[in-house]
Amino acid sequence: MENLNESRYSLLRLILFLLIIFVSVNLLGVRVFKLDVDYLNSFSAVFISIILEAIPFILLGSFISAVIQVFVSDATIKRLIPKNRIVAIFTASLLGLFIPICECGIIPVVRRLIKKGVPSYVAITFMLSCPIINPVVILSTYNAFYDMKYMVALRVGFGILISVLIGLLLWYLEGDKNVLNNTFEHNHCSCGHSHHYSSRLYEILDHTSHEFLDIGKFLIFGAFISSIMQTSNVRSVIANYSSDSFLSVMAMGIFAYVISLCSEADAFIARTFVQQFTVGSLVTFLILGPMIDIKNTLILLSSFKKRFALELILLIFLLCILFGTFINTSMLLR
Repeated sequence: MENLNESRYSLLRLILFLLIIFVSVNLLGVRVFKLDVDYLNSFSAVFISIILEAIPFILLGSFISAVIQVFVSDATIKRLIPKNRIVAIFTASLLGLFIPICECGIIPVVRRLIKKGVPSYVAITFMLSCPIINPVVILSTYNAFYDMKYMVALRVGFGILISVLIGLLLWYLEGDKNVLNNTFEHNHCSCGHSHHYSSRLYEILDHTSHEFLDIGKFLIFGAFISSIMQTSNVRSVIANYSSDSFLSVMAMGIFAYVISLCSEADAFIARTFVQQFTVGSLVTFLILGPMIDIKNTLILLSSFKKRFALELILLIFLLCILFGTFINTSMLLR
């Protein structure tokens, strides 16, 4: 019960944080920066619409992830991995269809799998593809791009392809080497605290609320930045790179890394760039962000050996930008 009370207080803090941002933007905009009221109304409408569109998918994804975490053991997942290494990599790239975990909580799970004997290149393949191809993310992407359904196919197809290629490259580069940082503390959950629950129901509700609240903070930040870009001159600056086959991909890849959105909500942010940016850059945003961002970089560096973590990050950036540029230059999309 103590954990649930803590979750309620966290929810209140999140709501208060959202209200503070909303009120502060409007008050500062009118009284300090002397912004036009029509502009602030437009900003508010865009900001609230992004929040309302994304929240149902985040809540659903958080609940499903909590159920998986409570009832499906790591040993059960390990038994699904075939003995053949190549087949195992391809299988791992598809597990996200049945094990919907977003990137916000995937790294601790992957570390446990590696410690139980799953090859690192197989576990990393699962880590990279799962946040992209899980059913909740596919559904949210379909909903965001309801009139551009090919975006769903591009995101899922290239997400699987890139994760498989990285898995194969890691197999070649690292083999069965120990890539874990042995000094990493693994006796607690990913939040850093030890929890005790009176029932499975309380445990599910607690995990759901914590994941939802953690994701919600990044959603609010992402919605805020996206709203500014839609309603200010900042967007015209970024537009200088929006049509270039290579620079647009680079710009959206870096943006995805910095903004650190959850894969269950990023499609709604990407949708706001449809009229400006190239298809390849949007696909890069939808693939690179779930694979690596700022918050996951810090977790990677603490969980894995630094050389391996940096090698992985470099491979993700190179392949995402390569295939994003390929999409832009492909005659199939002209």
